Amino acid sequence: MQTATDDAPETPCAALLDAGLAVAGLPLEPELRPRVLMHLETATAMAALVTGFALPDEAEPAPVYRP
Repeated sequence: MQTATDDAPETPCAALLDAGLAVAGLPLEPELRPRVLMHLETATAMAALVTGFALPDEAEPAPVYRP
C-alpha cells in the first residue's frame, strides 16, 4: 500500500486514496500520487458544492428527455 510521504500531511483524501488502492489491490507510482490526490480533492470539493445546495421539499427532478 502506498502511504503519504513524510513531507506531506495526511489528509482525509490521502487516507481515502490509500484505502481505495489497498481494497482494489492497485499500485500507484509515487510520482503520480500528488496528481491523483489533486483530482480526488477537486472531485470532493465539487461534490460538496452539489450536496451543500439546499432544495425545497417541493422541488421536482427534471423530466427525462426521450427523442
